[in-house]
Amino acid sequence: MWHAPFTSLDESDQSGAGLSRDTVYGFGSGKRGQLGVSMDNNISISLPQATVGLEGVEIISIDANGDHNAVLSGGGHLYTWGRGFGSTSNVHYPRRLPSSLCFIQVALGWNHMLVLTGGGEVFMLGGNHHGVLGDPQKGSLVKHLYACLHGPEEELRGESLVKVQGLDGSKVVQIAAGAEHSALVTENRVIKTWGWGEHGQLGLGGTYDQIIPQAVPLGNELPRRHSMIKVYYGSGFTFAIIALCT
Repeated sequence: MWHAPFTSLDESDQSGAGLSRDTVYGFGSGKRGQLGVSMDNNISISLPQATVGLEGVEIISIDANGDHNAVLSGGGHLYTWGRGFGSTSNVHYPRRLPSSLCFIQVALGWNHMLVLTGGGEVFMLGGNHHGVLGDPQKGSLVKHLYACLHGPEEELRGESLVKVQGLDGSKVVQIAAGAEHSALVTENRVIKTWGWGEHGQLGLGGTYDQIIPQAVPLGNELPRRHSMIKVYYGSGFTFAIIALCT
């Protein structure tokens, strides 16, 4: 996916006048609908073609992984398309999740998605491989969000956004998703990881899967002021960057 910004105007104008003209271009394999250009599951494109369904949307960020995509708009709305999560069907064009929540970050794994709200809460959607979804019995379900996207039949199949537990009331400032594992950074500069741990990618000193976010020991005590932490995920590995701000 390639994002070409043209303007950055308020998308709340429902008349369509003065809307942002950001454009997303897709190319490559579209077998799961992830290019957003055709209903043909066998399509493959070698030249950039504009994705259909994001006209008039001010695009803040885009993420792509595992044959599916997600876009965040300037109004905090989330659009997804491509391979369905869990048992849901593929979506060939971007669709917006109707919600009163304002999303500020999104991160995609192979089979799951993380979203961060403006209030510092994290929600997850997707398969429960290696415990990546956390403990659904302890989660706070927000079924209407995903049901509105795919219709009532999908809600019956159990695909719902789940609020991530085990954060002890801490607000989250960053999220990241690997193949089948996840991470977040709290406002107190604590990294927490969970999900697939086979290669030690959770940073917890072992190779066990985790269903609840666990604090990562970084060794030395972090500076109390003027530092920032960010995490980045690959398939079976993780990087953490501690930046000292001057």
